[in-house]
Amino acid sequence: MENGRYQIALLVANIIDPFSNAVSKGAMAAAKRLNADLTIFPGKYLGIRDKFDVFDTTYEYQHNVLFDYAAKGGFDYIIAAVGSIAYSLNSDGQKAFLDSLGSTPVLALAAEIEGYDCLEYDNKSVMYDIVDELVSQGRQNIGIMAGNLNNGECLERYEAFKDALKKHGITPDIKNCMTCDLSESCAEEAAMLIKGSPELDAIVCANDKIAMVVYEQLKKYKRAVGKDVAVVGFDDLPESAELDPPLATVRADAEGLGARSVEMVINKLNGKDDNSKYYPTEFVKRTSCSKYGFPPKSEKRISESECADLKKAAEERIHIDNIFVRDTLLFGNSIGSGFTTLLKRLSLIGANTSFIYTFDEPYTNLPGDTVPQNIKTRFRAYCYGIDTTAVPEEEQEVSFKQVFDNERLCIDRQHCFIVSALFTAEKQYGIALLEPADSKFFEELELVSYILSSALRTIEVITSQELLLGRLKMANLALEKESKVDDLTGVYNRRGFYLAAEKLIEGKDKNTEYILCYADMDNLKMINDIHGHMEGDFSLRLSAECMRSVFGKKAVIGRLGGDEFAAVIPATKRSEHSYMAKKEKFVNEFNSSHQKPYIFGLSMGVIRRTCENSYDIKAALDKADDLLYDQKQKRRKEI
Repeated sequence: MENGRYQIALLVANIIDPFSNAVSKGAMAAAKRLNADLTIFPGKYLGIRDKFDVFDTTYEYQHNVLFDYAAKGGFDYIIAAVGSIAYSLNSDGQKAFLDSLGSTPVLALAAEIEGYDCLEYDNKSVMYDIVDELVSQGRQNIGIMAGNLNNGECLERYEAFKDALKKHGITPDIKNCMTCDLSESCAEEAAMLIKGSPELDAIVCANDKIAMVVYEQLKKYKRAVGKDVAVVGFDDLPESAELDPPLATVRADAEGLGARSVEMVINKLNGKDDNSKYYPTEFVKRTSCSKYGFPPKSEKRISESECADLKKAAEERIHIDNIFVRDTLLFGNSIGSGFTTLLKRLSLIGANTSFIYTFDEPYTNLPGDTVPQNIKTRFRAYCYGIDTTAVPEEEQEVSFKQVFDNERLCIDRQHCFIVSALFTAEKQYGIALLEPADSKFFEELELVSYILSSALRTIEVITSQELLLGRLKMANLALEKESKVDDLTGVYNRRGFYLAAEKLIEGKDKNTEYILCYADMDNLKMINDIHGHMEGDFSLRLSAECMRSVFGKKAVIGRLGGDEFAAVIPATKRSEHSYMAKKEKFVNEFNSSHQKPYIFGLSMGVIRRTCENSYDIKAALDKADDLLYDQKQKRRKEI
């Protein structure tokens, strides 16, 4: 408990499905009334990947990482709607799912799992009510579309169905029982039951979706619903009353079940005994289970003005959704403001507050994988209404517990969040926490999740592109430097020297004077032949060092090839002879202080010239080379 409020997690399947939707609404209302913080984790269904060709479930498993996040979230209690989330798994599979949630106390919802507290519908007494009604009409050949008997609720309803028949002296007939999937994908099984048992005068269905398929198959085989064969469903979906004839069903108040589950866990957290694990249900009699029908209940009809208002509201919603999509995906290339931009428009579509977290590195999540243990989470930005704030980088790293409970998450009041997994294909990017204004936001959640995920993918691409461009720029700079610099001496090579020299004089007045020098090292061949190339290389590096010492940092210095060097520098009041004297000083100091088996020497020709372009530089260096040659000839004569 933080800030005097319990932290409760609610795990449901697809939140736009009627059961999950209603359970979440009820839990939200109860949490608000009881001042508990509620976080809803809407995954999908376990064990159905690639089960139905009519549904594309390729990446639906990605939503189920939310259940792992809930286990890591440090909640006081977890309510898991396991009867819905894991409806296709047997009891062992459902228990394994609950076991995976770790040490946090768990309430199993809509299923009874060994070792766990549970809250489920009262399936037994309502099944007695159904059979009592059918038998009272003289129906004796009653079949059942039982659903998946690996599912605890389906098995419980089936056992209650058989007991109710026995109560009336009817022996259950195995051929009148058909197992099937709990979805619309049960047409083949419904046809087999109807064809295989033509004497049937009633069919009880595990849910309303199955009952709707039974309607279609009875019509196909020219059997009238109600008059020839009574049909009863379960769940009381909104469209059940609109069927022809209206479907008799069982009203299992999922919203009440959700509210009761929150009450139950808070009682347990407060140390109160609360072990009433059954939630009441109600048999809703309609025409589909009677030859003569039942008096219809009066229903409020929608007026033309109300229809117009609904249409206008729908059009406005589409416009707002379009704005959200536009502004979320077209946030530009600024990564710094990208995360706040993602959240800014969420208030338009019903998320009063929102928070976005990313992983340091997006991770690949394949079917059957678990969330990496050492994953690092960063709190990027949050939004209250239209006021968005980017979290400073030094404060971004948070634990999984802090994702769902930290000082920025509305700590001064009760809150309810819906969690969204942000992913594209097999890659998980992060988590969004969204606080809805009301339950209408449930219909927007999947759109919001996919848009935010696409935006994070865009940010990743831009970030990767910027990183790649940065690396490319560095590589190009290194390559450019390598192409202009002499590896041995560290001064420019011939190409680099002329490019740098031309840049030096570019834009200068045409009357600007420069000092230009042409130099070569003395006796390089002799040093190489007698003392080896290592000494020859040393002498070349020493020549470059001498040139730098003589002309300074502002000069452009290059090795033009072999033992030849050049330099250019804007002229000052210093004479050409001063550079020659500085060179002699360097040479003499080196030879007197180093015990080399040879005398190091560097000959130079230095002139002063005006230069406007590279041709002037080359011409001036040719003149300097002539001076150097004359000096060498003169020195040989003196020797």
